[in-house]
Amino acid sequence: MCVRYTLTAEEKQVLKENPYQMTGPYEPDANIAPTDFGFIVTSDEPDLIQRMHFGIIPHDAKTNKLTYDTWNIRSEEVMEKRTYKPLMVHRKTCLIIMDSFYEWQKKDGESLPYRFTVPGRKTFCVAGLWSRWIDPAGEYYDTFGMMTCVANNLVGEIHEKKRMPVILHKIDEKNWLNKKLSVDELLALCVPFPDKWMHRYRVSKKVNKVSTKLNPNKGIELTLPLDFDEEAIKPILPKEPTPKKPKVPKAPPPPDQPDLFS
Repeated sequence: MCVRYTLTAEEKQVLKENPYQMTGPYEPDANIAPTDFGFIVTSDEPDLIQRMHFGIIPHDAKTNKLTYDTWNIRSEEVMEKRTYKPLMVHRKTCLIIMDSFYEWQKKDGESLPYRFTVPGRKTFCVAGLWSRWIDPAGEYYDTFGMMTCVANNLVGEIHEKKRMPVILHKIDEKNWLNKKLSVDELLALCVPFPDKWMHRYRVSKKVNKVSTKLNPNKGIELTLPLDFDEEAIKPILPKEPTPKKPKVPKAPPPPDQPDLFS
């Protein structure tokens, strides 16, 4: 299942492709994991980009701690699950803005990470559901999970369970937020994105490590192809300018001397 994704584009690029109002601080992130913040557009407020935590906390949960996998939602089973059915019935749909996601290939006892992108788009949206948990003090804690479907060939060759996020075509993004559509009409959008419009490549196993406050692991270098020369991405620090020597004014030419032999 998809447990890690990225949104590394600059804010102006995100807003260019997703013309909504950003409601909070934006920071690129190359390793978004469950409980981390993601950037979401909801059916309730379709003109706003909001920050929410990745991994759904049901509204009736006793705490806001994740106790099981609620970050991925199988679209084929969503109406059978107590946690998700009410969200679909009440059209608590959302768009999850990203520019890639990671999947791991199990090989010779190792987990080898791959990055999947949609080259024709700087960012794209995955179908999701969202939920609001309210603490005893009345504070909101908003969370989301992403819809998944059967994987296309490009993802299925890597993903052990042959699943992938539901990437929406641009024309279907507003449909996913449309509260007037029936559940069946919404679920009809949950189909594999064509692999011919996607790209994948191996990345460093550094991305396997989940980021923490004490040990952050969210740098853009995580998204680079495995065979990329890491020396080439080291920041080029500006050199301290060499002080210029002060210009010494030229001495005026000496006055004409009398000819001693005249």
